[in-house]
Parts: sequence; C-alpha cells; structure tokens
Amino acid sequence: MRLPVCLLSLLLLGLSPPVRAVVDLCLEIRAPAEHRQGLRRLAEDELAHHPTHRLVTSGCQSYLLLQLFRLEGVWYLTARINREVPVRHHLDDLRQLDRLLRSSVGQVLGHDPVFLADDITHYSAVQRAAHSVLKRGHNYWRLELFQGLGRGSGSLALAPGGAVSLTRGADHWQVFVRVFAAGWPGRPSGREMVLAIHTGAEGGLTYEFSEQGWATFYLSAGLGLEYRRYSGLLDAADENSLDYRNDFGPALTLRAGVRLLRFYSFDCDLFVLGRIPLYPADKDTLLDTFYPLDLQVGVGVGF
Repeated sequence: MRLPVCLLSLLLLGLSPPVRAVVDLCLEIRAPAEHRQGLRRLAEDELAHHPTHRLVTSGCQSYLLLQLFRLEGVWYLTARINREVPVRHHLDDLRQLDRLLRSSVGQVLGHDPVFLADDITHYSAVQRAAHSVLKRGHNYWRLELFQGLGRGSGSLALAPGGAVSLTRGADHWQVFVRVFAAGWPGRPSGREMVLAIHTGAEGGLTYEFSEQGWATFYLSAGLGLEYRRYSGLLDAADENSLDYRNDFGPALTLRAGVRLLRFYSFDCDLFVLGRIPLYPADKDTLLDTFYPLDLQVGVGVGF
C-alpha cells in the first residue's frame, strides 16, 4: 500500500500551492431552550468534518450563526457566516434538522470570505483541482463486492471478492486508496486454472462528470501493487500434479462506472475495473510470459 500512498502524496504536494492556516471560527447558536444544546452538538459534529475551519471560543477570524425558530407553526433553520447572505431552510419535520444543518454549514463555510481570501485565479487547472481537494474535500469510505474475471488456460478464471477504499474529494475530483481481496477456493481439474488468491492495493484519481446530480458517470485511473496465486495441474490426467504460481508486482488500473442515489455523503456504485499487470511472469507450463488484462465487475456503496 505504501507505493500508491507515496505517489499520491508527492503528486498533490508537488502540484498544489502551499496550504493556508485553518480559519478560527466562533459559533453562535440561537434556538429555543429545549433545542439549543442539541443544535449545538449537531453543529460541532458537522464542523469537525470541515478541516478548513477550527472551532474556537476566542481569537475568532470568522463568525458562524445558526438560528432555529418557529413561525406560524413552521420551523426554520438559518445559517450565516460573517456578514454574508444567509442560507435559510424550512423544515416540515424536526427530523430533517440534521440533514439540512449539514447542507447549510457546508454551503456557508464554502463562501466564507476569510477562507476565500487566497486568490487562486492564477493557478493551473491541476493546481485548482488539488487546492479544492485539499482545502474543501471530504473523506468518504467505500465498500464493494465484485466478480473478478481472469484468464484460465483459454477459459475464464473466476475470483469473487471485496474491496474497501478511502476517498477524499471536492467538486468533480477525488483521490483514493483502495485495498481488495478475491479468490476461488475450488480445486482445478483437467487443463483448467484457478485464480486462488488475488489481492492488492492501489491509489489514484477519480473524475465525476456531475458535481451535484443524483447520478453521475465517472472515470478513475490508479497505480498499485498486486499479488496473484494461480493453481493448476501440470498433467491434466494426474490430479496429484497440482502446481502453483505466485507473482507480485505493480499494476495499472482503469475504472468506469455510474454512481446513483447520491444523497449528501451516500451513493450506490456500479463499476467495471480493468487491471493491467506491469511485470513479467516466468515461463512455465502454467502461464505465458505476460499476464493479460483482467476485469472486476461489481457494486458498492459510499458513505
């Protein structure tokens, strides 16, 4: 896992401008007494997810006002940063408070004039993307189940498995680190080969074509390390001639998919991932000199 993490770190640090200090933020809550503490706890929990701002009680650089009030039987939530135009939502039910507060806080913090004081108009497109991910990005976990499809002596070698990844993204761009494991427990027969173990880790970049739509198509590219263990019979007629092949090396990954039902930090993911090994395999009776492209077809969720 160290290789992709190091590559991503060097890429972002080399292309992005220096990251400015975090903005010190003071929070003011205005709400009926019975809701005041609950609103403050929700606000503090949400602010903990915004690395651009740090909650303080003195030495404030910016001021965030959150106001919850009821007018003619309808609840309203207002969020305002400094003297900027406030964001206001009406609530059909107080159970909506958590979701609307997260949306409001993220919106007003992104328009904080103190935070935006750093002029980025002279940055390149790559620098602006890195600036956006580093300063305004959110961290997300992703869980996946997939069916691996590899070559197996002229037929498909199946390898079901799963993966977990950590992503950080803002706007259209995301960086990710992904760990996966797959394999087929069955014993080979005849001239069949079995992909007994396939595991690895990779890091890379993802581009989502829609920033806020409920569904979006996306493309990813990554680089990482993988381990493969194939098993097969040296003599198709002799079940005792079982042999193994173990290989370890770098691999390039290309991925395309669709993310659906995108609500705040949740989505469902349908994807196809192609993996291209970048290392040779020694010639023997099991495999040729190089591995071909193999695929992972799967589903996942992000949260």
